[in-house]
Amino acid sequence: MKNCSLLLLALFVAAPPVCAHGGQYRGPGEVVPPGPGKTGATSGSPASTPGRSAPNSGPVPSSPAPSASAPTPSGTAAAASSGARPRGVTLEDDLTRWEFWWEFGKDPYLRLREAVGGRGALGGSDDALLNPRLGHRARNLEPTSAADRTRIAEALVAVLQDARDRDTISACLVALAKLGCNGAGRGLFQLTVPFLASNDQELRETAALALGISGQLDETTTGLLSSLARDDETGRKACGRSEVNERTRAFAAFGLGLLLRRCDEVAVARRVVDGLLPALRAEGAGRDLQVAAIEALAQFPRDWSAPGAVLLREAIVDELGAFYRRPLPPGLQLVQAHVPPAIAHLVRPGEPRAAHWQKVFAADLAASMAYTGDADPAAKVNPHVAQSCALALGHLSAPWTDERARDHELCALLLRAYRSHRDQQVRSFALLALGHAGGELARTRLVAELATAGAVLERPWVAVALGVLGARERAEAARAGRTAVADPTVGKALRAALEDTRNGQVLGAIAVALGLCGEEVAADSLRELLRRHQKRDDVAGYLCIALGLLGDHLAAGEVRELLRGAERRPELLLQSARALGLLGDHEVVPELCRQLESPDPSLARLSAAAAALGQIGDRRSIEPLLRMATNPHLTPLTRAFAVVALGSIGDKDPLPWNTAYATVTNYRAATSTLTDGSAGVLDIL
Repeated sequence: MKNCSLLLLALFVAAPPVCAHGGQYRGPGEVVPPGPGKTGATSGSPASTPGRSAPNSGPVPSSPAPSASAPTPSGTAAAASSGARPRGVTLEDDLTRWEFWWEFGKDPYLRLREAVGGRGALGGSDDALLNPRLGHRARNLEPTSAADRTRIAEALVAVLQDARDRDTISACLVALAKLGCNGAGRGLFQLTVPFLASNDQELRETAALALGISGQLDETTTGLLSSLARDDETGRKACGRSEVNERTRAFAAFGLGLLLRRCDEVAVARRVVDGLLPALRAEGAGRDLQVAAIEALAQFPRDWSAPGAVLLREAIVDELGAFYRRPLPPGLQLVQAHVPPAIAHLVRPGEPRAAHWQKVFAADLAASMAYTGDADPAAKVNPHVAQSCALALGHLSAPWTDERARDHELCALLLRAYRSHRDQQVRSFALLALGHAGGELARTRLVAELATAGAVLERPWVAVALGVLGARERAEAARAGRTAVADPTVGKALRAALEDTRNGQVLGAIAVALGLCGEEVAADSLRELLRRHQKRDDVAGYLCIALGLLGDHLAAGEVRELLRGAERRPELLLQSARALGLLGDHEVVPELCRQLESPDPSLARLSAAAAALGQIGDRRSIEPLLRMATNPHLTPLTRAFAVVALGSIGDKDPLPWNTAYATVTNYRAATSTLTDGSAGVLDIL
């Protein structure tokens, strides 16, 4: 569902006065929609996309949407967004804050579904016999079975056939695609394709995306998505229009990327790639379409070693490289900024191609540091390019073990970029890149920077970089069959910083970093801070997440009490529920169902409860959610969010579908179909 998308990222990054009014998403993106009780957009945001409804100004249902397979029903339209100009000064969120990065990229670190199945976050190697916490999780939370998925699918098919409002229809399409199974004798393809011809733009693009989420690699599905992305005769016929508009083409491209990542046959992968390349090659193609094509091509499986697959992967890198080398003006370089992370996702460190692109991206990052305004017209002067180069170098570099390490110069460049680059986001991403690279010298340098970093702007990013480094080392130990042990030097530095910090934003970052590093000895301090800051949603939520990552069951009671009192605090509701999911606490499920069924629902609270139930994935929430989804006496919005939760609970994949895009992209170089806070692929539940 899109108009009822997860708006909670705003709550995590907004200033406290904004949070108090229910939260407002303010980026990153070209279009910044109003959230509950708010209006306005960041400067330079274009008007709403033609053919799409204006973003909701409050927690109200969307207008009834025409189904492609049924006549448009009569009914009362939802209240329109107010066109009045907001009073006072529009508050702009600082998009350089660490919370944006965390909320987009948290899922691979939390791995909530694995916690439900009895496996530790970060892929821990211990089992329930050696670690009682895992046994506790396995007993208290129950993962979804194949029979559960079939049952959910059959119920959702019936809901879809009766639905007349946009939110419920789009929620059903995405939920059925997540389930990946047919229901009531109806195939996913047959259920989804008619909505491509809907009179509602949102339903057209949702249908295209759902075909990709479904994971069906048959020739019919891949062929139709390719036709939509190319805007050929078959695609136009499916849409019932003389052309496939750019938003629908972009969502079809994103759908193709989701299929590409599942490919294990070269012929199928080549068919998908052939559907994406025309958008990249075309002169004058729209930014939404080109960015979608780049992000989709980056989904090609990097470790696929079949001879044909290796050649196809190399061809993709060549195409992306050719696009990156085009002499484009600064505005269009925003599109080129998506190439460095994409290439870093496709090539493996140590490969000859990796060495080549290391040099290219390092040169562009260094040039951006020396830029004085008198550059070659073809120079990469858009700051998003430098941000992306920094991110890419972290994934392309070997561990920075010492000054004789193979990639010593690259890592030293990243450190210089952090210390002296004019763009704050480049500096922050350079720190993250050092964390991703890892190694003893990277650890030493980051620990030293933590002691001297600026309190508000820099210290949170140094902390999360150390957390990323610690998480990487723990994951490597788990893959090697070793017990993952927290690094004492990093743990000591982070604990000292925690004691020395009063700023809420910094406290949250350090707490999450301690959780990522597995610093269990910090649990007592984190619990004490949680008691002290329980009325500060932004701080308390991340303290809960940290305690959940550490598996601290002593905190379960306090976190549970916070959840029960968070009825009007959606940020804390979601974060505390995630923490209880990590702890395997079964009492979280009935409380979230109660919140979802509240007689006085708000959009933010419904989003939080549905997201938490879906991410935890306990099968015991299926029955109450089915009752909600099929109850005609509940509001359409409540029913739609129940459908969202059901789709996530029965998800065939361990991580949310859009994690594939959230962990690859430079979210600061946003287009409206990537993220606009409401209807981009990173925003959809």
